[in-house]
Amino acid sequence: MATANSTTQAKNGSQAKNNAQSKAHDAVDKVAETAHKGVDGAAAAAENGQERVEAMAQQISAQAHQIADTAREQSEKVSNAVGTYAKENPLKTVGFAFLAGAVAASLLCKRK
Repeated sequence: MATANSTTQAKNGSQAKNNAQSKAHDAVDKVAETAHKGVDGAAAAAENGQERVEAMAQQISAQAHQIADTAREQSEKVSNAVGTYAKENPLKTVGFAFLAGAVAASLLCKRK
């Protein structure tokens, strides 16, 4: 009978060990699943953030191009207006240029 008790105790010990291993594997699987969900959530959030940054960058770039185009148009308008004025009033233009040169020379001479 001692042998039968030993065999029964060995089987019970083996079953307890198997049950503990099974529970440990289940716990590890649950933790791994939770970790995978967390990583997937973080990846989705990072992708969403990157998409937002790219969208904002495109919007800012479009606005910058629009502002540059507007500035170029305004510059051309002013340049054309000055050219037209100079053609229509050549003596006044020379007078303004002479006056501006005299003022600049006067300021530069006073500094020395």
